[in-house]
Amino acid sequence: MPHDSLATDFCGQRSCFPVMSFLHVPGKMSRPLWLMMGTAFLLRFPRKAPHPAAENIPISGSDPLAGDASCNVVGDSTVTRHFLLTAKHTFVPWMYVADPKRLKVPEEYRKIRFVVGRLYLPSAEGRALASHAMELQLVAVHPTMDVALLSVKEPQKHIAEASVSSGGNGFDVFSEFKRRVESAEGGLDFAAENPKKGDKCLITGYRGVGKLGLLDTFDPDLLQQVSEVERNELLEAMRHAEGKQESATTTVEVLDSTGMCRTVVGCCYHGMSGAPVLVKDNTCGGVLYGKHPDHHAGIGYVPVCGIIDWVLGAVLSK
Repeated sequence: MPHDSLATDFCGQRSCFPVMSFLHVPGKMSRPLWLMMGTAFLLRFPRKAPHPAAENIPISGSDPLAGDASCNVVGDSTVTRHFLLTAKHTFVPWMYVADPKRLKVPEEYRKIRFVVGRLYLPSAEGRALASHAMELQLVAVHPTMDVALLSVKEPQKHIAEASVSSGGNGFDVFSEFKRRVESAEGGLDFAAENPKKGDKCLITGYRGVGKLGLLDTFDPDLLQQVSEVERNELLEAMRHAEGKQESATTTVEVLDSTGMCRTVVGCCYHGMSGAPVLVKDNTCGGVLYGKHPDHHAGIGYVPVCGIIDWVLGAVLSK
Protein backbone atom coordinates (compact mmCIF):
# COMPACT_ATOMS: atom_id res chain seq x y z
CA MET A 1 0.00 0.00 0.00
CA PRO A 2 1.73 3.21 -1.05
CA HIS A 3 1.47 6.19 1.25
CA ASP A 4 3.09 9.51 1.92
CA SER A 5 4.82 8.76 5.22
CA LEU A 6 5.71 12.39 5.91
CA ALA A 7 2.14 13.60 5.43
CA THR A 8 0.75 10.71 7.47
CA ASP A 9 3.25 11.34 10.25
CA PHE A 10 2.34 15.03 10.44
CA CYS A 11 -1.39 14.39 10.44
CA GLY A 12 -1.19 11.52 12.91
CA GLN A 13 1.17 13.24 15.31
CA ARG A 14 -1.10 16.27 15.70
CA SER A 15 -3.90 13.95 16.83
CA CYS A 16 -1.76 12.00 19.34
CA PHE A 17 -0.94 12.85 22.94
CA PRO A 18 1.15 11.22 25.67
CA VAL A 19 -0.94 9.89 28.56
CA MET A 20 -0.27 8.25 31.92
CA SER A 21 -2.30 6.27 34.41
CA PHE A 22 -2.07 6.41 38.18
CA LEU A 23 -3.70 4.58 41.04
CA HIS A 24 -5.14 6.67 43.84
CA VAL A 25 -7.19 5.25 46.71
CA PRO A 26 -8.56 8.16 48.79
CA GLY A 27 -7.64 7.85 52.45
CA LYS A 28 -5.13 5.09 51.71
CA MET A 29 -2.49 6.86 49.62
CA SER A 30 -0.73 10.16 50.22
CA ARG A 31 -0.14 10.59 46.49
CA PRO A 32 -1.14 8.76 43.28
CA LEU A 33 0.94 5.71 42.36
CA TRP A 34 2.20 5.74 38.77
CA LEU A 35 1.01 2.72 36.79
CA MET A 36 1.82 3.04 33.09
CA MET A 37 2.49 5.42 30.23
CA GLY A 38 0.79 5.27 26.87
CA THR A 39 -0.52 7.12 23.84
CA ALA A 40 -4.04 8.35 23.07
CA PHE A 41 -5.40 9.94 19.91
CA LEU A 42 -8.30 12.21 19.04
CA LEU A 43 -11.29 10.88 17.15
CA ARG A 44 -13.14 12.84 14.52
CA PHE A 45 -16.70 11.64 14.11
CA PRO A 46 -18.59 11.78 10.81
CA ARG A 47 -20.42 15.03 10.09
CA LYS A 48 -23.03 13.40 7.82
CA ALA A 49 -23.30 9.69 7.17
CA PRO A 50 -21.99 7.32 9.83
CA HIS A 51 -19.13 4.94 9.09
CA PRO A 52 -20.28 1.98 6.92
CA ALA A 53 -19.28 -0.45 9.70
CA ALA A 54 -21.59 1.34 12.17
CA GLU A 55 -24.92 0.65 10.47
CA ASN A 56 -26.25 -1.14 13.55
CA ILE A 57 -26.06 1.98 15.72
CA PRO A 58 -29.60 3.43 16.03
CA ILE A 59 -29.62 7.21 15.57
CA SER A 60 -33.03 8.83 15.81
CA GLY A 61 -33.95 12.47 15.35
CA SER A 62 -30.96 14.78 15.00
CA ASP A 63 -27.60 13.08 14.72
CA PRO A 64 -25.41 13.96 17.72
CA LEU A 65 -22.36 13.28 15.60
CA ALA A 66 -23.43 15.36 12.63
CA GLY A 67 -22.37 18.81 13.81
CA ASP A 68 -19.05 19.71 15.36
CA ALA A 69 -16.57 16.88 14.90
CA SER A 70 -16.09 16.66 18.66
CA CYS A 71 -19.62 17.31 19.92
CA ASN A 72 -21.84 15.02 21.93
CA VAL A 73 -25.44 15.81 22.85
CA VAL A 74 -26.56 15.28 26.44
CA GLY A 75 -30.29 15.82 26.95
CA ASP A 76 -31.36 19.00 25.21
CA SER A 77 -28.05 20.80 25.49
CA THR A 78 -24.96 20.39 23.35
CA VAL A 79 -21.82 19.71 25.36
CA THR A 80 -18.50 19.80 23.56
CA ARG A 81 -16.39 16.83 24.57
CA HIS A 82 -13.15 15.64 23.08
CA PHE A 83 -12.92 11.86 22.82
CA LEU A 84 -9.74 9.84 22.45
CA LEU A 85 -8.94 6.18 21.94
CA THR A 86 -6.16 4.34 23.74
CA ALA A 87 -5.12 0.87 24.88
CA LYS A 88 -7.17 -0.54 27.77
CA HIS A 89 -4.15 -2.15 29.44
CA THR A 90 -2.61 1.27 30.05
CA PHE A 91 -5.40 2.02 32.52
CA VAL A 92 -6.22 -1.45 33.90
CA PRO A 93 -2.88 -3.28 33.54
CA TRP A 94 -3.76 -5.97 36.10
CA MET A 95 -6.23 -7.41 33.59
CA TYR A 96 -3.26 -8.29 31.36
CA VAL A 97 -0.95 -9.89 33.90
CA ALA A 98 -0.87 -13.69 34.12
CA ASP A 99 -0.85 -13.62 37.93
CA PRO A 100 -2.19 -10.30 39.32
CA LYS A 101 -1.40 -11.49 42.87
CA ARG A 102 2.29 -10.93 42.14
CA LEU A 103 1.72 -7.23 41.64
CA LYS A 104 2.31 -4.78 44.47
CA VAL A 105 -1.28 -3.59 44.08
CA PRO A 106 -3.72 -5.17 46.56
CA GLU A 107 -6.76 -6.79 44.97
CA GLU A 108 -9.16 -4.39 46.68
CA TYR A 109 -7.31 -1.48 45.02
CA ARG A 110 -7.50 -2.95 41.51
CA LYS A 111 -10.68 -1.07 40.62
CA ILE A 112 -11.36 1.23 37.67
CA ARG A 113 -12.79 3.88 40.01
CA PHE A 114 -9.36 4.26 41.61
CA VAL A 115 -7.57 4.86 38.29
CA VAL A 116 -6.57 8.42 37.45
CA GLY A 117 -5.57 9.41 33.92
CA ARG A 118 -3.59 12.40 32.73
CA LEU A 119 -2.93 13.78 29.26
CA TYR A 120 0.10 15.97 28.61
CA LEU A 121 0.65 18.60 25.96
CA PRO A 122 3.84 17.85 24.01
CA SER A 123 6.48 20.47 23.30
CA ALA A 124 7.45 21.52 19.79
CA GLU A 125 10.22 18.90 20.03
CA GLY A 126 7.69 16.16 20.85
CA ARG A 127 8.48 15.84 24.57
CA ALA A 128 5.67 15.52 27.14
CA LEU A 129 5.36 18.62 29.33
CA ALA A 130 4.69 17.51 32.91
CA SER A 131 3.56 21.04 33.82
CA HIS A 132 0.93 21.04 31.07
CA ALA A 133 -1.31 18.19 32.19
CA MET A 134 -5.06 17.63 32.09
CA GLU A 135 -7.21 15.12 33.87
CA LEU A 136 -8.82 12.35 31.82
CA GLN A 137 -12.10 10.56 32.27
CA LEU A 138 -12.18 6.86 31.48
CA VAL A 139 -15.45 6.84 29.52
CA ALA A 140 -15.59 3.15 28.61
CA VAL A 141 -13.43 0.05 28.33
CA HIS A 142 -14.09 -2.60 25.71
CA PRO A 143 -15.33 -5.84 27.30
CA THR A 144 -12.95 -8.10 25.34
CA MET A 145 -10.52 -6.01 23.26
CA ASP A 146 -7.56 -3.95 24.41
CA VAL A 147 -9.22 -0.59 23.71
CA ALA A 148 -10.53 2.19 25.95
CA LEU A 149 -12.38 5.44 25.29
CA LEU A 150 -11.27 8.60 27.09
CA SER A 151 -12.40 12.19 27.31
CA VAL A 152 -10.59 15.25 28.60
CA LYS A 153 -12.09 16.82 31.71
CA GLU A 154 -12.70 20.51 31.21
CA PRO A 155 -11.61 22.54 34.27
CA GLN A 156 -14.60 23.75 36.31
CA LYS A 157 -13.37 27.33 36.20
CA HIS A 158 -12.29 27.44 32.59
CA ILE A 159 -11.89 31.13 31.87
CA ALA A 160 -8.93 33.25 30.87
CA GLU A 161 -7.00 32.58 34.04
CA ALA A 162 -4.41 29.99 34.95
CA SER A 163 -5.67 26.42 35.22
CA VAL A 164 -4.70 24.39 38.26
CA SER A 165 -2.81 21.89 36.10
CA SER A 166 -0.51 24.58 34.77
CA GLY A 167 0.97 25.23 38.21
CA GLY A 168 -0.47 28.73 38.34
CA ASN A 169 1.95 30.15 35.79
CA GLY A 170 -0.77 31.90 33.81
CA PHE A 171 -0.79 29.39 30.95
CA ASP A 172 -4.26 28.08 30.08
CA VAL A 173 -3.64 24.41 29.32
CA PHE A 174 -7.20 23.59 28.26
CA SER A 175 -7.38 26.48 25.78
CA GLU A 176 -4.10 25.35 24.26
CA PHE A 177 -5.44 21.80 24.04
CA LYS A 178 -8.54 23.05 22.19
CA ARG A 179 -6.31 25.01 19.82
CA ARG A 180 -4.40 21.82 19.07
CA VAL A 181 -7.65 19.93 18.52
CA GLU A 182 -8.57 22.53 15.90
CA SER A 183 -5.09 22.25 14.36
CA ALA A 184 -5.65 18.50 14.06
CA GLU A 185 -9.05 19.19 12.44
CA GLY A 186 -10.79 17.37 15.28
CA GLY A 187 -8.69 14.23 15.09
CA LEU A 188 -8.50 11.08 12.99
CA ASP A 189 -11.24 9.48 10.94
CA PHE A 190 -11.85 5.74 11.02
CA ALA A 191 -10.58 3.86 7.97
CA ALA A 192 -13.29 2.46 5.70
CA GLU A 193 -11.81 -1.03 6.04
CA ASN A 194 -9.18 -2.90 8.01
CA PRO A 195 -5.60 -2.90 6.70
CA LYS A 196 -4.93 -5.97 4.55
CA LYS A 197 -2.07 -8.44 4.72
CA GLY A 198 1.03 -6.89 3.14
CA ASP A 199 -0.14 -3.29 3.65
CA LYS A 200 2.43 -0.82 4.98
CA CYS A 201 1.12 1.40 7.79
CA LEU A 202 2.56 4.06 10.03
CA ILE A 203 2.38 4.04 13.82
CA THR A 204 3.01 7.37 15.49
CA GLY A 205 2.81 7.86 19.23
CA TYR A 206 4.88 8.48 22.38
CA ARG A 207 7.54 6.23 23.88
CA GLY A 208 9.17 6.23 27.27
CA VAL A 209 12.45 8.12 27.34
CA GLY A 210 15.53 5.95 27.70
CA LYS A 211 14.98 2.66 29.53
CA LEU A 212 11.35 3.56 30.25
CA GLY A 213 10.78 2.89 26.55
CA LEU A 214 12.88 -0.26 26.42
CA LEU A 215 11.71 -2.15 29.51
CA ASP A 216 8.30 -3.41 30.60
CA THR A 217 8.00 -1.49 33.86
CA PHE A 218 4.85 -3.37 34.87
CA ASP A 219 6.64 -6.74 34.73
CA PRO A 220 6.81 -7.96 38.36
CA ASP A 221 10.14 -9.71 37.59
CA LEU A 222 11.82 -6.70 35.98
CA LEU A 223 13.69 -5.36 39.00
CA GLN A 224 15.15 -8.81 39.68
CA GLN A 225 16.43 -9.09 36.11
CA VAL A 226 18.65 -6.01 36.11
CA SER A 227 21.80 -5.05 37.99
CA GLU A 228 21.67 -3.08 41.23
CA VAL A 229 22.84 0.08 39.47
CA GLU A 230 20.21 -0.30 36.75
CA ARG A 231 17.58 -1.09 39.38
CA ASN A 232 18.28 2.11 41.28
CA GLU A 233 18.26 4.17 38.08
CA LEU A 234 15.02 2.58 36.96
CA LEU A 235 13.31 3.10 40.33
CA GLU A 236 14.31 6.76 40.28
CA ALA A 237 12.95 7.16 36.73
CA MET A 238 9.70 5.45 37.70
CA ARG A 239 9.27 7.69 40.75
CA HIS A 240 9.46 10.75 38.50
CA ALA A 241 7.98 9.43 35.26
CA GLU A 242 5.95 12.50 34.28
CA GLY A 243 7.57 14.38 31.43
CA LYS A 244 9.57 11.32 30.34
CA GLN A 245 7.73 10.62 27.09
CA GLU A 246 8.77 11.61 23.60
CA SER A 247 7.33 11.20 20.12
CA ALA A 248 8.24 8.13 18.08
CA THR A 249 7.23 6.79 14.69
CA THR A 250 7.61 3.40 13.02
CA THR A 251 6.52 1.82 9.77
CA VAL A 252 4.95 -1.64 9.96
CA GLU A 253 3.82 -4.33 7.54
CA VAL A 254 0.54 -6.11 8.22
CA LEU A 255 1.04 -9.85 8.69
CA ASP A 256 -2.58 -10.69 9.40
CA SER A 257 -5.64 -8.51 8.85
CA THR A 258 -7.03 -9.70 12.19
CA GLY A 259 -4.44 -7.50 13.92
CA MET A 260 -0.80 -8.54 13.68
CA CYS A 261 2.12 -6.67 12.09
CA ARG A 262 5.90 -6.39 12.11
CA THR A 263 8.20 -3.38 12.03
CA VAL A 264 10.02 -2.59 8.80
CA VAL A 265 11.37 0.86 9.74
CA GLY A 266 12.12 1.91 13.31
CA CYS A 267 10.93 0.17 16.48
CA CYS A 268 7.85 -0.02 18.67
CA TYR A 269 8.68 1.07 22.22
CA HIS A 270 6.94 0.82 25.56
CA GLY A 271 4.60 3.78 25.89
CA MET A 272 3.38 3.63 22.29
CA SER A 273 0.42 1.38 23.18
CA GLY A 274 -2.79 3.13 22.20
CA ALA A 275 -1.25 4.77 19.15
CA PRO A 276 -3.20 4.72 15.86
CA VAL A 277 -2.24 2.40 13.02
CA LEU A 278 -2.41 4.86 10.14
CA VAL A 279 -3.27 3.83 6.59
CA LYS A 280 -2.62 5.58 3.27
CA ASP A 281 -5.40 8.17 3.49
CA ASN A 282 -4.39 9.39 6.97
CA THR A 283 -7.18 7.44 8.65
CA CYS A 284 -7.04 5.09 11.61
CA GLY A 285 -6.95 1.42 10.68
CA GLY A 286 -6.43 0.12 14.20
CA VAL A 287 -5.24 0.73 17.76
CA LEU A 288 -1.81 -0.54 18.80
CA TYR A 289 -1.51 -2.67 21.93
CA GLY A 290 1.92 -4.23 21.38
CA LYS A 291 3.16 -7.66 22.38
CA HIS A 292 0.86 -10.67 22.21
CA PRO A 293 1.38 -13.73 24.47
CA ASP A 294 0.97 -16.13 21.54
CA HIS A 295 2.85 -14.14 18.87
CA HIS A 296 6.18 -13.06 20.33
CA ALA A 297 7.68 -11.96 17.01
CA GLY A 298 4.75 -9.77 15.99
CA ILE A 299 3.17 -6.53 17.16
CA GLY A 300 -0.52 -6.61 17.91
CA TYR A 301 -3.22 -4.07 17.19
CA VAL A 302 -7.01 -3.99 17.32
CA PRO A 303 -8.46 -3.60 13.78
CA VAL A 304 -10.74 -0.59 13.54
CA CYS A 305 -13.81 -2.21 11.98
CA GLY A 306 -14.21 -4.47 15.00
CA ILE A 307 -14.62 -1.57 17.42
CA ILE A 308 -16.50 1.14 15.53
CA ASP A 309 -19.95 0.03 16.73
CA TRP A 310 -18.66 -0.05 20.29
CA VAL A 311 -17.02 3.40 20.06
CA LEU A 312 -20.07 5.12 18.58
CA GLY A 313 -22.37 3.35 21.04
CA ALA A 314 -20.21 4.47 23.98
CA VAL A 315 -20.17 8.08 22.73
CA LEU A 316 -23.91 8.20 22.10
CA SER A 317 -24.66 6.82 25.56
CA LYS A 318 -22.77 9.62 27.31
